[in-house]
Amino acid sequence: MSVTETAGAKDLTGELQDALINRLGRDCFRMWFGQITHCHRAGRDVVVDVAAQFALDRIGSRYMNDLRQAVVDVCGDGVSVSLQLAADKPAEASAEPTEEPASTLRSDAGDATPPRPAAKTAKRQAAAETPRDNVQPLLQVSSFQSTGSDDPLPARRRRAASWDQIVVGKSNKLAATAARMICDSPGVTSPLFLWGTHGTGKTQLLDVVATELRRRHRLRRVISMTAEEFTNDFIGSVTGSGLPGFRRRYRDVDALLIDEIQFLPGKRATSREMLYTIDSIVRAGKQLVFAADRPPMEIPGLGQDLAGRMAGGMVCSMTPLDHEMRSQMLQQLCDAEGLGIDHQMLSDIAANVCGDGRVVSGIACRLKALVSMHDEPVTYDQITEILSDLISIGSSSYGFSDIQTAVCNTMGLPKDALQSKGQSRNVSQARMLAMYLAREHTGATYGDIGKYFGQRSHSAVIAATRRIAGDVETGKAFAVGNRTIPAKQVLESVQNMLRSG
Repeated sequence: MSVTETAGAKDLTGELQDALINRLGRDCFRMWFGQITHCHRAGRDVVVDVAAQFALDRIGSRYMNDLRQAVVDVCGDGVSVSLQLAADKPAEASAEPTEEPASTLRSDAGDATPPRPAAKTAKRQAAAETPRDNVQPLLQVSSFQSTGSDDPLPARRRRAASWDQIVVGKSNKLAATAARMICDSPGVTSPLFLWGTHGTGKTQLLDVVATELRRRHRLRRVISMTAEEFTNDFIGSVTGSGLPGFRRRYRDVDALLIDEIQFLPGKRATSREMLYTIDSIVRAGKQLVFAADRPPMEIPGLGQDLAGRMAGGMVCSMTPLDHEMRSQMLQQLCDAEGLGIDHQMLSDIAANVCGDGRVVSGIACRLKALVSMHDEPVTYDQITEILSDLISIGSSSYGFSDIQTAVCNTMGLPKDALQSKGQSRNVSQARMLAMYLAREHTGATYGDIGKYFGQRSHSAVIAATRRIAGDVETGKAFAVGNRTIPAKQVLESVQNMLRSG
């Protein structure tokens, strides 16, 4: 190896060490990565030599994702990583103590890795009876193409996302506009909080933002994860590598995106750490994006301090997909697969599907299978047959309890509120809405409906159905939690929830 190559290997080894300490903390680094003796580039591959088989197996099974991301931080995107067992020194050289090689990874800043006891060295040398002149990687991560992700956990692999995959309509226009603002100028709106029921596209929008920040702005420290993953990493740091490494990992970022915030309440220590993390990132002018199934101030048990910080930027609602958005999404998915199904037929199918984007995606997958089963173009009857459990054509089969659950979930009320004697505005509007839907979706009489919803009279149910019909027609707003939403939008949300079960 030339002098230049040796110097390059030293720099790579030292930089990789600093990146790993920053990600894992010194204790974890000292325990597992102190066994790394050398790092060098081989084309588009970074080869890491590990002194002991046990350490190699441990790094490969538990810390490979951290090693990959550390290599990305040092070398950039598109670099593969491989581990190999380091070749032992010649026997005669090992008989005398020698200094550690200059390229050896330090176990701490400024401290060399302590020499191993002679007994352990002899045991390791005795185990290697056959020469390894051409050592082959024992664990190869072939052609790992990094997207610049900085997820601290080996969590689910995020799919590549782009704006071409986002269908923008009435239900998500404000949220999509805010996300574009972030992609154009990170930090301009921080934090951004997206909320809406399942299937409205929150996670997909987070994926797009993370991808755009990495690709357009070349931001390497972009972390995208769920609240559960944040909690698990926090607990692991408390019991393992220590909080300093955890805090560096999440506070020294370019952007932090966390999904499913509604699962955070009830974890007091994690919530407190989240609060301090938000403060640190906001002070640094970096980007924060959160997503949940309801606004931060209405998440039970979240705490006023934490909810206030999450609501301190821009809060955007995302409602279930309307017919136009469902139709456009279904056509887009089918055209991408080249299924050749008539767009009008797809629009008719979308009209009878709930506003859950995941359900629409599942329908496209079934249509793909259906088309591959037939040599001739598929018919509308064939489509409705294969999608019979996902579409609702004609009369519905909802019961009073189904309607009650959907209304209460949409309006954030306890399930038994509609059968109580409560007369507050929120409860009264929700009860009238449930009566209206019961009349629309069931064959029950006014008397049966009134009896179920709090022993109301026949005339009270008639008045409620007329009142809701008028509110929908005139665009009157309903009280939902601490905010007001147009009656038509609330009605569509409940109906979509009924269709999705």
